[in-house]
Amino acid sequence: MQEQTSCVCEPETCDTFQFMSKKLRMQVLHPGGLQATRLMTEKCEISSNMIILDAGCGSGSSSIFLAKQYGCRVVGIDIDPTSLMKANEKARHKTALGRVAFRLADIDSFKLQDTIFDGAIFQASLIFCKEKARVIRAVSQMIRPGGFLGAVELAWKRPPPAEVLAEVKGVLCAAAVNAELHDDWVVLFENSGLEVENSEIHDLDFGFRFMLANEGLSSTLRIALKCIFNQEARDRTRAITNLFRETRAYLGFGIYVCRKPIV
Repeated sequence: MQEQTSCVCEPETCDTFQFMSKKLRMQVLHPGGLQATRLMTEKCEISSNMIILDAGCGSGSSSIFLAKQYGCRVVGIDIDPTSLMKANEKARHKTALGRVAFRLADIDSFKLQDTIFDGAIFQASLIFCKEKARVIRAVSQMIRPGGFLGAVELAWKRPPPAEVLAEVKGVLCAAAVNAELHDDWVVLFENSGLEVENSEIHDLDFGFRFMLANEGLSSTLRIALKCIFNQEARDRTRAITNLFRETRAYLGFGIYVCRKPIV
């Protein structure tokens, strides 16, 4: 896929993101959920003395997961103030405020003075960037030599025909078609001066078991009841589930773990 010169959709106005966040009140919005986060971070060699940047942190689930799982410190940034309010509430509830901090910022222009991170993660955030390669380079400059960059992003398994692009754009959002081919994501990271240590492609899921693993039993039951009694929620959820099944030969998500060279 060719690099997009302009953003086709913004996360704070993306209809699907807003549906999942505001209508269903889901906590984990990136493809693959926390299982994808686990698969990614297991390969990043995170330790308790590290400071990690979560670029596009949303409501903070992954930032809190990193802090609790590895004992590291995490700075999460996002452009949506409502999501950051939820992130702070969640961190307070899970007693993680001492190790996570959330800031209102756009990853297209973010710069934190006097802080060099040991690593950074992107999860369903690069597809919203106007210039993905420029953002990757800018974030990698804030990572120490030998540090990591991990990403979980929508990825095309093979070039999609026009009708698949139209279907994905119509059901998900305009930004979804801004995903790269799996191999092109690897090239993007390599051209940004990073060494790609691991890259893998997975199928998308939006079913009950996926919800249960990421949202927990009570939240999943609440979402299920919402879909039973709310026609719009039921139709949208069914449409997303059907889309992932019908386009499985083309659309998935990639997990990428990169390392900044020690020069």
